[in-house]
Amino acid sequence: MHASARFFTLGAMAIVLAFTVAVLAFAAPVAPGPTRTATTAAPASPGAPAASKNLSSGPAATSGTAELRVDWRDRVAIGVAAMQTADPARLARLEQLQPDRKVEDAVFFSPGELQDPKVAPVLLRRLLQSQDPVKVRCALVEALPLTGGDWQEGAAALVALDASPKVRKQLVQVMRYAGAPYNVDGLRRGFKDEDSEVNIAAARTAGFARNGEELFPELYSSTFDADWDLRAAAVQALGMLRLPKSRDVLVKALSDDEREVRLQAFLALEQIDPEGIIWLPELESLAKDRKSHRIARKAELMLRKRRAAEKAAKKAGRPITNAARPTSPEPKPAGGGGSAASGAIKLDPSATHP
Repeated sequence: MHASARFFTLGAMAIVLAFTVAVLAFAAPVAPGPTRTATTAAPASPGAPAASKNLSSGPAATSGTAELRVDWRDRVAIGVAAMQTADPARLARLEQLQPDRKVEDAVFFSPGELQDPKVAPVLLRRLLQSQDPVKVRCALVEALPLTGGDWQEGAAALVALDASPKVRKQLVQVMRYAGAPYNVDGLRRGFKDEDSEVNIAAARTAGFARNGEELFPELYSSTFDADWDLRAAAVQALGMLRLPKSRDVLVKALSDDEREVRLQAFLALEQIDPEGIIWLPELESLAKDRKSHRIARKAELMLRKRRAAEKAAKKAGRPITNAARPTSPEPKPAGGGGSAASGAIKLDPSATHP
């Protein structure tokens, strides 16, 4: 019996061992197939352009590779570490570099070695550390586009981070040279800023953005702000963007209490529809504007053009119809309904619903 028991035990152990081997064989991992290499998306920024040039553009598309987004702070750290390894002396020099030019109360850096994409992370880190005086930080912001490096996303984010309204204003203004979507991101932070000067800078800069139509809700709201300077900046930007849907709010701005707002609204409407503006019913009252001789003269000139057009039409036997002479738009019901005003200037129902 003892030998039989031992034989039975050995047989049971053999069965368990065989079962274990079978399980391990089925659970063995399959050799992985080929994978795509992930790339770090860090689009370079163009160099500082002429004042009249707009560099708004979308990020470069990637093809054939999976895109891995790296936070801009991490990209700054990577860039600084790379310079620390390659040229520590240069990094130390850039960290201590001071502005060498002065214009009135502002200071600036000479381009020099700043015209290098590798410099952008160093400047951004100095701004993040916020140890430089306000004037120097403003100069650092001004120098960012000169690098032609990866600065746009970081600058847009810093609008909500820097403690100084002067630096935040400078960051908002430099968004003029940033591409999409970073310019809109930075400007939206500027519109939300607690400082009115930053808000005004955001409105003025928005007029230069090729994708500025995305900021229509912010500009529309700004035309009703208590600060007339912000109202004027927003109206001016709407004219620069030439958005037909802003026509209604611009017509309302013609009766603003502040003459600068009225003037900018008049100029904006002329940019949007230079032919149709001569038929504005508001021209008669604008021609009598005693607080702004410029508005009055401009309105009188438009009235002369209207009379000449009416005279020419009458001479040719063509009646002045509503198709050529729009009337004041009828009030539209809530929800954007109602018909658009006829004439050269078309109404967009979305104008009052940003």
